[in-house]
Amino acid sequence: MPDRKPSVIIKEILTCIDHIHTYTADITFETFTQNFMAVEACLYNIQIIGEAVSHLPDMIKDKETQIPWSLIKGMRNRLIHEYFGTDLSLVWDTIKHDLPSFQTALEKIEAELLKEGR
Repeated sequence: MPDRKPSVIIKEILTCIDHIHTYTADITFETFTQNFMAVEACLYNIQIIGEAVSHLPDMIKDKETQIPWSLIKGMRNRLIHEYFGTDLSLVWDTIKHDLPSFQTALEKIEAELLKEGR
């Protein structure tokens, strides 16, 4: 796969976050757990986010230490390799509590990268 600009990778992550928000915007945790399509769609997008993070340059990850990059990648690995043991309450907590601040941080990084032409 050819190298992509970091701003493009971040845009892809932000798109995944937007999709997850769309799937979960007006539902409760109980509704989420009973809707296999929403669960699978969110799990897929979280996996994509984790994979995309691994393609970001280290200089971005080293600069943005407030973002738990290794945990994001780790969640992807956990979902891929332990898919039958997925803890949906952890996934829901991530969606509702962690993704909003991650999205905000990524939007700032994206703006800086675009200004620099990267």
